[in-house]
Amino acid sequence: MSDENRREPLLIHGSQRMPMRVAAIGKRGRGVVADACLKQGQLVERSPVLVIPHVDRAATDDTIVFTYVFMWEHDTVEEDLYRHKGRAAIALGFTSLLNHAYSPNCAFVRHIDELAMDLVALRDIEPGEELTIDYQMTLWFTPE
Repeated sequence: MSDENRREPLLIHGSQRMPMRVAAIGKRGRGVVADACLKQGQLVERSPVLVIPHVDRAATDDTIVFTYVFMWEHDTVEEDLYRHKGRAAIALGFTSLLNHAYSPNCAFVRHIDELAMDLVALRDIEPGEELTIDYQMTLWFTPE
């Protein structure tokens, strides 16, 4: 591979997480809350992921694990989880614990080959505000 085609490895450092905490969010159960001001476009968290191979999906998709995973194949979307084919992944940070919102304040970015996921602020977020993402799939619950 030539130097011009070589990509820098995606590094994951403990410092790549902004101050946040898991908290009770009323009827929504647990959620993640910002403990500092976050600016639009800011990296909120970079997490390594635990990949669930296709062969293990049948054992996990019918469990609560399914509600915390992301689709982990190139050229797929979260709705593809319902096909029960391919790999899925759990973010080993706070990202898998974020609640859904149709107008979220964060977005996730899958780095499939690097086995990592970024959480990025879509707008400025105040301390004490819940961090949310759009699950990008048919929901298995009725949102508030």
